[in-house]
Amino acid sequence: MLLTTIFVAISLSMDAFSLALAYGTFDLPISYNKKISCSVGIFHFVMPLLGMSVKLFLNEFSGISFDFLPSIIYLYLGVTFLLELREEQKIIPLTSFKDIFLFSLAVSLDSFSVGIALTEFSFLSPLLFSFFSFSFTYIGFKMGKKLYQYLGKIAILLGGIFFLLLALF
Repeated sequence: MLLTTIFVAISLSMDAFSLALAYGTFDLPISYNKKISCSVGIFHFVMPLLGMSVKLFLNEFSGISFDFLPSIIYLYLGVTFLLELREEQKIIPLTSFKDIFLFSLAVSLDSFSVGIALTEFSFLSPLLFSFFSFSFTYIGFKMGKKLYQYLGKIAILLGGIFFLLLALF
């Protein structure tokens, strides 16, 4: 279970990592890299907790089991990741609070879905999601100047493939 959670945390971090690689090419000041990485980490902690809360609410008040949701969500995330490979992403500067907030929200929405898919309410998964997303975002900024064109697309591809595999099993 822990190993699966770590793999999910790494997969959830891939979109933030790939975007941080892209933004790393802008040579943002180190203070922005730290602010953005912290913000992404916080969002990757909060969003799965919200997802878990929504699932508990639905289970309690509807009387319907939502055990089928994880496969559907993982399938959706995998396909979404793979479709992102076809799109050219616009790069906007990340210099204001609003930009950092929107960046963090955008890369953590998949964590909300995974929170719904989690089988039990626990703080371990969100903590791991937060740790890995913070770390991968920060590393992405550091590596951005040299590796964006090579690893940016591969990171998204690997994240998408992993979620598709989770959907199947």
